[in-house]
Amino acid sequence: MCGMTPSSLPALAIGVVRIVATAAVCALLAFAGTAADDPWRPYRIEIGRQCPAKHLEWLSPADLRDVLETYEASAAPRTHAAMSVAEAGRCATTMAGATCGNLAEIDAVRSARELPAFAKSVCAAFFKCHGQSDCIAAEPPRTARKH
Repeated sequence: MCGMTPSSLPALAIGVVRIVATAAVCALLAFAGTAADDPWRPYRIEIGRQCPAKHLEWLSPADLRDVLETYEASAAPRTHAAMSVAEAGRCATTMAGATCGNLAEIDAVRSARELPAFAKSVCAAFFKCHGQSDCIAAEPPRTARKH
Protein backbone atom coordinates (compact mmCIF):
# COMPACT_ATOMS: atom_id res chain seq x y z
CA MET A 1 0.00 0.00 0.00
CA CYS A 2 2.71 2.46 -0.99
CA GLY A 3 4.43 2.30 2.38
CA MET A 4 1.30 3.10 4.39
CA THR A 5 0.30 1.16 7.41
CA PRO A 6 -3.32 0.36 8.23
CA SER A 7 -3.16 2.76 11.18
CA SER A 8 -2.38 5.75 8.89
CA LEU A 9 -5.45 5.19 6.67
CA PRO A 10 -7.90 7.06 8.96
CA ALA A 11 -5.59 10.09 9.00
CA LEU A 12 -5.38 9.97 5.21
CA ALA A 13 -9.17 9.73 4.92
CA ILE A 14 -9.63 12.73 7.22
CA GLY A 15 -7.12 14.70 5.15
CA VAL A 16 -8.93 13.86 1.92
CA VAL A 17 -12.29 14.82 3.42
CA ARG A 18 -10.84 18.17 4.53
CA ILE A 19 -9.47 18.86 1.06
CA VAL A 20 -12.77 17.97 -0.60
CA ALA A 21 -14.75 20.05 1.89
CA THR A 22 -12.46 23.05 1.40
CA ALA A 23 -12.73 22.74 -2.38
CA ALA A 24 -16.53 22.55 -2.14
CA VAL A 25 -16.71 25.68 0.02
CA CYS A 26 -14.43 27.55 -2.38
CA ALA A 27 -16.56 26.51 -5.34
CA LEU A 28 -19.75 27.66 -3.61
CA LEU A 29 -18.23 31.00 -2.71
CA ALA A 30 -17.01 31.51 -6.26
CA PHE A 31 -20.52 31.07 -7.64
CA ALA A 32 -22.50 32.66 -4.83
CA GLY A 33 -24.04 36.03 -5.58
CA THR A 34 -23.24 39.04 -3.50
CA ALA A 35 -25.58 41.79 -2.31
CA ALA A 36 -24.39 43.85 -5.28
CA ASP A 37 -25.69 41.11 -7.61
CA ASP A 38 -29.22 41.33 -6.16
CA PRO A 39 -31.36 43.10 -8.78
CA TRP A 40 -34.00 43.88 -6.12
CA ARG A 41 -31.50 45.65 -3.86
CA PRO A 42 -32.04 49.28 -5.04
CA TYR A 43 -35.81 48.89 -4.73
CA ARG A 44 -35.58 47.33 -1.27
CA ILE A 45 -33.18 50.03 -0.10
CA GLU A 46 -35.54 52.77 -1.26
CA ILE A 47 -38.59 51.11 0.31
CA GLY A 48 -36.62 50.66 3.52
CA ARG A 49 -35.53 54.28 3.46
CA GLN A 50 -39.00 55.73 2.85
CA CYS A 51 -41.24 53.51 4.96
CA PRO A 52 -39.20 50.99 6.98
CA ALA A 53 -41.87 50.25 9.59
CA LYS A 54 -44.31 49.03 6.94
CA HIS A 55 -42.10 46.06 5.87
CA LEU A 56 -43.19 46.38 2.25
CA GLU A 57 -40.37 44.08 1.18
CA TRP A 58 -42.95 41.39 2.06
CA LEU A 59 -45.43 42.45 -0.65
CA SER A 60 -46.63 39.60 -2.81
CA PRO A 61 -45.65 39.78 -6.49
CA ALA A 62 -49.33 40.36 -7.35
CA ASP A 63 -49.61 43.30 -4.92
CA LEU A 64 -46.43 44.84 -6.30
CA ARG A 65 -47.79 44.28 -9.84
CA ASP A 66 -50.90 46.30 -8.93
CA VAL A 67 -48.79 49.24 -7.74
CA LEU A 68 -46.61 49.04 -10.84
CA GLU A 69 -49.66 49.11 -13.11
CA THR A 70 -51.06 52.14 -11.29
CA TYR A 71 -47.71 53.90 -11.47
CA GLU A 72 -47.27 53.07 -15.15
CA ALA A 73 -50.74 54.39 -16.00
CA SER A 74 -49.91 57.77 -14.49
CA ALA A 75 -46.24 57.92 -15.54
CA ALA A 76 -44.85 60.33 -18.08
CA PRO A 77 -45.14 58.91 -21.63
CA ARG A 78 -41.41 58.20 -21.82
CA THR A 79 -41.40 56.21 -18.56
CA HIS A 80 -44.64 54.45 -19.49
CA ALA A 81 -43.11 53.32 -22.79
CA ALA A 82 -39.87 52.22 -21.11
CA MET A 83 -41.80 50.12 -18.59
CA SER A 84 -43.85 48.43 -21.32
CA VAL A 85 -40.81 47.69 -23.47
CA ALA A 86 -38.80 46.40 -20.50
CA GLU A 87 -41.44 43.89 -19.50
CA ALA A 88 -42.13 42.69 -23.04
CA GLY A 89 -38.44 42.36 -23.84
CA ARG A 90 -37.33 40.59 -20.70
CA CYS A 91 -40.35 38.42 -20.03
CA ALA A 92 -41.51 37.34 -23.49
CA THR A 93 -40.79 33.68 -22.73
CA THR A 94 -42.03 33.68 -19.14
CA MET A 95 -45.08 31.47 -18.85
CA ALA A 96 -46.57 32.59 -15.55
CA GLY A 97 -46.06 34.80 -12.57
CA ALA A 98 -45.53 38.49 -12.01
CA THR A 99 -41.96 38.52 -10.72
CA CYS A 100 -40.21 38.84 -14.10
CA GLY A 101 -42.41 41.76 -15.15
CA ASN A 102 -42.09 43.40 -11.76
CA LEU A 103 -38.31 43.34 -11.88
CA ALA A 104 -38.19 44.50 -15.51
CA GLU A 105 -40.46 47.45 -14.79
CA ILE A 106 -38.66 48.39 -11.58
CA ASP A 107 -35.41 48.43 -13.57
CA ALA A 108 -37.06 50.71 -16.13
CA VAL A 109 -38.28 53.04 -13.37
CA ARG A 110 -34.79 53.05 -11.88
CA SER A 111 -33.23 53.83 -15.27
CA ALA A 112 -35.65 56.74 -15.61
CA ARG A 113 -34.40 57.94 -12.20
CA GLU A 114 -37.89 57.62 -10.76
CA LEU A 115 -37.26 54.93 -8.15
CA PRO A 116 -37.87 57.34 -5.23
CA ALA A 117 -41.22 58.40 -6.77
CA PHE A 118 -42.20 54.79 -7.36
CA ALA A 119 -41.22 53.81 -3.81
CA LYS A 120 -43.37 56.67 -2.55
CA SER A 121 -46.29 55.16 -4.49
CA VAL A 122 -45.65 51.74 -2.96
CA CYS A 123 -45.47 53.25 0.53
CA ALA A 124 -48.75 55.11 -0.04
CA ALA A 125 -50.52 52.04 -1.43
CA PHE A 126 -50.06 49.84 1.65
CA PHE A 127 -50.62 50.38 5.33
CA LYS A 128 -48.35 47.59 6.55
CA CYS A 129 -47.20 44.01 5.99
CA HIS A 130 -47.32 41.54 8.88
CA GLY A 131 -45.42 38.83 7.01
CA GLN A 132 -44.67 37.59 3.50
CA SER A 133 -47.71 38.32 1.29
CA ASP A 134 -49.74 39.36 4.36
CA CYS A 135 -50.18 43.07 3.66
CA ILE A 136 -52.95 45.56 4.31
CA ALA A 137 -53.70 47.92 1.44
CA ALA A 138 -54.31 51.60 2.10
CA GLU A 139 -57.34 53.34 0.69
CA PRO A 140 -56.84 53.90 -3.05
CA PRO A 141 -56.15 57.49 -4.09
CA ARG A 142 -59.05 59.38 -5.66
CA THR A 143 -57.06 60.35 -8.75
CA ALA A 144 -53.68 59.36 -10.09
CA ARG A 145 -51.34 62.25 -10.70
CA LYS A 146 -48.72 62.45 -13.42
CA HIS A 147 -45.12 61.84 -12.32
